[in-house]
Formats: sequence, structure tokens, C-alpha cells
Amino acid sequence: MAGKAKYKSAIRSKKMIRYAFIELALEKEFEKITVKNIVEKAGISRGTFYAHYADIYAVIDEIENETMGNILEYLNDFKEIDIIKNPLPFLKKVANFFEQDIKFYRLVINTQGAPNFIYKLKEIVIDKILNGMKTPKEVHNAEEYRMYVYRVHLMVGAITSMYQDWFAGKLDGTLDELTEAFCKITIKDFS
Repeated sequence: MAGKAKYKSAIRSKKMIRYAFIELALEKEFEKITVKNIVEKAGISRGTFYAHYADIYAVIDEIENETMGNILEYLNDFKEIDIIKNPLPFLKKVANFFEQDIKFYRLVINTQGAPNFIYKLKEIVIDKILNGMKTPKEVHNAEEYRMYVYRVHLMVGAITSMYQDWFAGKLDGTLDELTEAFCKITIKDFS
């Protein structure tokens, strides 16, 4: 029983550290955030911080790696399906992931470092679709492949931009409604 309580305490401490870091990142550049700032904002000791992270960059890395890892894992579930023809099942999983801690991800997307993170995420998803999945059966020659590459870039860029605007409060509705609308628009326009 003591192990379970310790585990829950560690999860709670890490969550407090991550939230404090992201809230500080809304106020100033990553490089200007110190461990002292984080522990004061989180209401924890330096020892608690260092029990979980080596430095603030470890916090950033964990947030990025966790987010990218989950999205890539969801992509792996769709290896055999042309995700560009019907992105809805994949995007529903992504939306569900974000909705599990929507407040946190809303903060992440609005930090000063978000554009770099979003760019890396977009590039990883594009690379995974183009290089880690089967090319659709309809692609028979170099010209069709080039058009497929353009389509992948367009769709990943569009959904990334729409999600970013939604997290920034620029679009109404729920994340699920946005996902459904995006799929209706793109499936109709690209069919």
C-alpha cells in the first residue's frame, strides 16, 4: 500500500512541476525560467523537483516526448489504412489524448516555445505518414506520388493549424466537433 501512495505522490509532484513550468512559460522565455521559479510556483521543495527532473530542459523534453510518443503510437495503429483518405479514427484518438488534460495542453500550445514544438510534431507526423506507412494503391507514378506528398503536407499542416487555433481560443466548439468538421471538409474536398 505504501508503494501505491508513493507512486501517486510522484505523479502529483510531476504534474505540479509541469503545470508550474508551463504557467511560467506563458510569462517569460524558457531560457529565463529557473528551478527556483518552478518550485516556488508549484509550492514544492528543490529536492522534490530534482527527484523527478535533472533540470528545466528535462521537463520540456518529457512534455514533448510524451506528446509526440502518444501521437506516433496512435499513427502505428493505422499502418495499413490510408490515413489521408480518412483521418477521423486517428484524429479522434489524438483529440481524446488532448482531452484527458485539456487545461494543460491549452497552456502548452500558448507558450512562447509552442511554435517550435508544433513544427517538430508536424514534421514527425508527416515523416511517419510518408515513410512509415504504405503508399496508397492509387499512387502509380512519380507525379501521383508528388501530389500525395503535397496532400500529406497540406492535411497535416491544416489540422495542426486548426488545433493550434482551437487551443488558443480562436475557434468555437469542442475539440471533437473541430475534428469531425475537419474530416468532413477534407474528405469531401480530397475525394
